[in-house]
Amino acid sequence: EFEVIIGHANVIRYFFCRALQLSPEAWLRLCIFNCSLTYFTIRPTGTVSCRMLGDIGHLGYDHSTFSMHHGFKW
Repeated sequence: EFEVIIGHANVIRYFFCRALQLSPEAWLRLCIFNCSLTYFTIRPTGTVSCRMLGDIGHLGYDHSTFSMHHGFKW
């Protein structure tokens, strides 16, 4: 079963910290590009792993943005 959640990067970072049982304040140290993909695996045993966080491999360099900056120069 797959569930797709589309949301603001702050929400995704918060979910990431909660799912991995990290301090909620840890999301402040994470950086996620716009239009990125995050992939979690939740097993029937209850263990959680993050397969990718903020992946932008599907975007070209000229289409990647973060905080109103284009590319990786921010």
